[in-house]
Amino acid sequence: MQRDRDMSEPKVPYRNRRVPKWSETDAAQIVYTVRFVDYAMEAIEGWFRHVMRLDWYKMNTELDMGTPFVKIEMDIKSPLTPHDELETCVLVEQLGRSSLVFKVVGRRNGDEISFDSKFVCSMVQKSTMRSISIPQELRQKVEKYMAACASAHKTSDD
Repeated sequence: MQRDRDMSEPKVPYRNRRVPKWSETDAAQIVYTVRFVDYAMEAIEGWFRHVMRLDWYKMNTELDMGTPFVKIEMDIKSPLTPHDELETCVLVEQLGRSSLVFKVVGRRNGDEISFDSKFVCSMVQKSTMRSISIPQELRQKVEKYMAACASAHKTSDD
C-alpha cells in the first residue's frame, strides 16, 4: 500500500531535510564520510517520489525498470554532527536518452555547503540489466521539472 502523497505540482527545486543520527557518526563525533552518499541517495529517492510520482520499489518490482548509478562524484566541504540540520537540494543537470545526471548539494543548517555532488544513473530493464530509453511519460516530468527549476533560478536572480 502506497502512502498518500501531495498531488499538487512539485515544488522546485526538490529539497530533502533531515537531522543526522548519533549512530551515523564516527569516533571523531562527526558524520561518517560514506553517509554523505547515503544522504544524497535518500534525496534522489525522494525526488523520484515527489517529481516522478514513482518510487524505486514499484519501479523495480512492478515495472521491471531500475536506475543503477554508474558514476558518483562528491566533494565534502564541511562536517556534519547530530546538532546540524541537513537540507539536500536535487537538480537535474542533464537528461539523456537513458540517463539522468543529478546535481545534489547538501547544506548544513540552511547555509554552509556540506557536500556538492553529481550522480549519474542509467534507466535499465531490470530483468536484463540493459539500458532502455526513459519512458516518454517520465521524460516529460523530468523536462517539466528542469524548466521549472530554470525558471525559479532566473526569477531568484532578478
